[in-house]
Amino acid sequence: MAGATGYLGTRVVAALLSRGIAVTAIVRNHADRPALRKLVTLGSTIAAVDAAREEPYESALVDADVAISCMASRNTGKDPANDFWAIDRDANIRFGVAALACGVGHVVLVATFEGPASRRHSEFSEAKEQAVDAIRIACAAAGARLTVMRPTAYFSDLTDRAFESVAKSNRYTEIGDGSHRINPIDGDDVADLILRQFKGQIPGDQELPVGGPDILTFRDIGRLAAESLGQQQQLRFRTIPVGLLRVLAVLAGTAGGLSRRLRRSAAILNWMIYVGTHDAIAPCAGERHLKDAFAAKRADLDSRRPTVASLMP
Repeated sequence: MAGATGYLGTRVVAALLSRGIAVTAIVRNHADRPALRKLVTLGSTIAAVDAAREEPYESALVDADVAISCMASRNTGKDPANDFWAIDRDANIRFGVAALACGVGHVVLVATFEGPASRRHSEFSEAKEQAVDAIRIACAAAGARLTVMRPTAYFSDLTDRAFESVAKSNRYTEIGDGSHRINPIDGDDVADLILRQFKGQIPGDQELPVGGPDILTFRDIGRLAAESLGQQQQLRFRTIPVGLLRVLAVLAGTAGGLSRRLRRSAAILNWMIYVGTHDAIAPCAGERHLKDAFAAKRADLDSRRPTVASLMP
């Protein structure tokens, strides 16, 4: 399991271990300590491989039957060893090829829902799709199965952005008019789907676009966050014009030849433009609702607020 300390990775590890499936969690040498402790507590074996430093994966894949990658870059700054070309593309390809060399019969790669279409618009998407292409060819040559899981968006993406923005400032930011639709999915639902493949309930060797049970516009998501906080009346919308993003993307792309950082910025801007101007609706594969995730976020927020009694001397 590569990318084991991430939002989805920890959930996949927990789901597999809960069914008695042995898991080797591949982590970076400088992995987040709380996430690492959680993996150990769950009962996974830990293998340290630093993707950014191009360390080999083979020793972590010995005796593995299935190799799963949830690896995705978080860095869009100055470090070229930790961006989406290095992680989403190169590290995923190295992981897949190493898995096949070790005799793995099934590779599961988590990609993006919009990747096949948005790769023409953004190098951010192109990086992961090149990994998908390369691993598909390698699996075909090795006679192994490849499953490409394509979630629309995780609940965490929306709770981290929409909910927290509304909670802090009663403001929700949207690209364009917020009318485009999406059915986001909870990470635990995606983990359940991967587990079902292990149990033979879902065929492997296919592409699986997956979404949640609720189809919402991006503006609906802001309203839902405000409703969960009891702040419907105070909610303000901030609109980022698509035309402005396009101008910024062109400027960053033009200067990309001089600065890798600006080239990355152009790729992210173009991806934001695509996501903000296209619907992302996948077949419903989840049971959990975003409204409940927001409610849980509200409960957690309330539990951390000091009470009058706690402030008394």
